[in-house]
Amino acid sequence: MKNLRIVGTRGKKRKKYLKLLGVLGVTTLAVCVLAIYAPPWNGHGGVHAGEDGVPPGITAEEVPLYFDGEISQDLNGEKPGSKDAGREENEGISEDEREISFGPIGIGPNIKTGDYIDIRLMCADGTDYIVASKKKLIDYNASTGMSVIRVRESELLTLNSAMTDRNSINGVTLYAVRYIDPLLQSAADISYQPNEAVSDQIRERENDD
Repeated sequence: MKNLRIVGTRGKKRKKYLKLLGVLGVTTLAVCVLAIYAPPWNGHGGVHAGEDGVPPGITAEEVPLYFDGEISQDLNGEKPGSKDAGREENEGISEDEREISFGPIGIGPNIKTGDYIDIRLMCADGTDYIVASKKKLIDYNASTGMSVIRVRESELLTLNSAMTDRNSINGVTLYAVRYIDPLLQSAADISYQPNEAVSDQIRERENDD
């Protein structure tokens, strides 16, 4: 009988111990679930604009969307860096600047698309003038000799005047020279003087502006 009481007592203790382990296991599981699905606000934490958990003093509209601690959108629904995309690339472009295709002119084998060039006019007596200064060669077709650059209105008129001289005066040629290091080299000064009619037109446009 004594042996039976001892066995019974050990059985009750074992059941009580297992029950305690079960309660602890359920409690631990519940805490883990809450930690995963309802994390506290820490500045990131998967909080979406308009949801609860926004820090005091910040409205729901001021809270951007967060994923994995990184901003995924701004308030306009745009990705970071996409706002005003391309603006930097277009900085410095004037209102009257346009791309033109012109030619043919002399483009040496050392010049390729993307280089910066001066367009020069050389006369039969050896005199040489700069018509357009430090222009990026956007495109060049070797088979046709046509080139594409960007010019302002006054530059376009000056280039047209130089091409008229090339076509009407014997021994006049137009050619391009390449800048060796365009980051360090400044644009050359324009030395070509357009004909009188073009000069008058340029002055009129400058006065209108």
